[in-house]
Amino acid sequence: MVKFSLKDSDVYYLSLSEQPKRFDADSPVTNVFFDDTNGQVFTVRSGGVTGVTVNSMDKSKCTSFRMEDKGPIISIKFSLDQKVLAIQRNHDGQTATVEFVNFKDLAPTNVEYMHTCKWKCAKILGFVWPKANEIAFITDHGIELLQVLPEKKQLKTLKSISFSGAWFSWCSRSNIVVLASNNGALLQPFFFNNSTITKLQKLELDSSRPVGERDVFILQLCEATWCAIFRHGTSANMSAPLPTEIWLMPISGANGVQHTHILKTGLIGRFALSVVDDLVAVHHQSSQTSQLFDIMEELKVDNNTMIHLPIVPGHSIKPAVVDDQFCPMYSGNWVVFQPDYIIDARLGCLWRVNLIPEGLAHSVQKDDIPKIIAVLLRRKDGVETIYRILNQLVLEVNTYLVELTKSFDEINSVYRKWVDSEVARNTAGVAGAGAGAGAEAWRGRGRAVLTQSDVCTRLLQPHADHDRIVQVVSAYVWSLCAHGLTAGPGLAALCVRALVTRGARGRLRALLRRGALADARPLACQLLSLGHLDPAAAQLALDMMWRLRAREEIVEVLLSSNEPISAVGAAKQMDEATWLGLSPRKLLEAAKTFAEENGQPGAFVAVYHALLGRNERLRGSPHFLKGEQCDSYIEYYNKVTSER
Repeated sequence: MVKFSLKDSDVYYLSLSEQPKRFDADSPVTNVFFDDTNGQVFTVRSGGVTGVTVNSMDKSKCTSFRMEDKGPIISIKFSLDQKVLAIQRNHDGQTATVEFVNFKDLAPTNVEYMHTCKWKCAKILGFVWPKANEIAFITDHGIELLQVLPEKKQLKTLKSISFSGAWFSWCSRSNIVVLASNNGALLQPFFFNNSTITKLQKLELDSSRPVGERDVFILQLCEATWCAIFRHGTSANMSAPLPTEIWLMPISGANGVQHTHILKTGLIGRFALSVVDDLVAVHHQSSQTSQLFDIMEELKVDNNTMIHLPIVPGHSIKPAVVDDQFCPMYSGNWVVFQPDYIIDARLGCLWRVNLIPEGLAHSVQKDDIPKIIAVLLRRKDGVETIYRILNQLVLEVNTYLVELTKSFDEINSVYRKWVDSEVARNTAGVAGAGAGAGAEAWRGRGRAVLTQSDVCTRLLQPHADHDRIVQVVSAYVWSLCAHGLTAGPGLAALCVRALVTRGARGRLRALLRRGALADARPLACQLLSLGHLDPAAAQLALDMMWRLRAREEIVEVLLSSNEPISAVGAAKQMDEATWLGLSPRKLLEAAKTFAEENGQPGAFVAVYHALLGRNERLRGSPHFLKGEQCDSYIEYYNKVTSER
């Protein structure tokens, strides 16, 4: 099978941040904590006595301070506005409490207070900050949502809900927490919004196959929230486990999404998940590879599920460099957090996972090229890579014409949706800022769109002299037509020139007949200008002008083409005003020229008689008026008729 490889592309399609955020590595005297809500790494040295350092990819969230050692820390997190620090400690046998410290300009104010959970015997599983001034205690008895009042050094209960849970998973991007009960066979989502807690539809699993905490993640993906569950395969023969599947189960309220997506890894072992540009990256430790899944690909829904395979073969993340040396990849020390954080606490590095779009087209099966184009169309930064692929396909069109045509279909399917959205937006009265701005806005929502003007400028025009440009342009225009779109002026002009100059008159007629090239006066004029290369082009132009009811232009074209009899015939078939308004001098001059050049005086006589008949009908007399200056033509008529 032929493989396609984008020239100068990276062999990798995932990479880590080029410059990791460094922090003090985990050690007997240093504990490391990570808050995925704020993206902050806390390194606590000697319980905080010798200092706490907070690092983040965002420099505005980095600070350091000291605090008193009051016992082992379980969790430490800033509020969303960085004004309150919450600390949970391991106090065996004591009531469940969380400590709070007020901060100003990322420095502690030495104002400390604490809050005890309402359920006296409860165990705090953890806490989260849904809003800047709201904190939720997640306990084995339920959830308590509180308002933090730092100036009063107290907390006020907003809402509480009872639920027996063993562990939880949290998504800060959607403010949804999932509590597990019944030994992991029941997952109950809760939504924090408007200072309250909403209980969402529960997710019930097979009681014989409960899940553990490490196998559940809450993801925000494709503008929806999902519960991702690792389903490790089992069989009667336990010595041969089956490959792991990842189930993405929609959480109620997620934009009306109802069906479950099943990601087939084909692997067994330890896994972790990242979300990168709305792609699910599945990291597999033992093979040291990552797979990419796109749940937006169009697949058949079967039994309320969609089954996905990796969009490209599994490959390792691009090796990362730390201190001028390659660091161990897929290390056992790696901890993966949502959506795209990776921490190596032993190495003291925080990375984010990045997508390398060009790597998706590094070495793919020929038949998979359109699928890769479709994947890139759903990525924020896919446009440049798409054009690189298309340009290479055009250069090698002898090999990839079918794949190029299918790629155009993928592109124009999205383009059609964008056109419809623009029409709806403008119809609703939203002021537009031009096609380019609209396309950029679409891309800003995580979708790429290739407008036909861009395709014309960036792909077709640069290859206008390619020996197979006819096939390329035809494929693109036919694809537009198949999606209910017509070629605009720029594309139509390029298409006509390519087809006429290369003698593809049959294709041109077919495109015009099917409406792929819309009738337009500029296009008709271009066809006329190419009439010296292909006489059929001039006839196509006249046919188009007739459909456009460009009456005067048709007559002018026929006269300039030395076709006076046809001009008179066309004028007489039009409305009466057009025929009566034609200058007799102009018609007779054209007829005389034709007669002399072709030795056909009868043509002049025919035009002359037609005008005499017009005069008779118009004025009741066949004679020309003095002001019409036709004396010389009357003499010429008398001459040619006397010689006959």
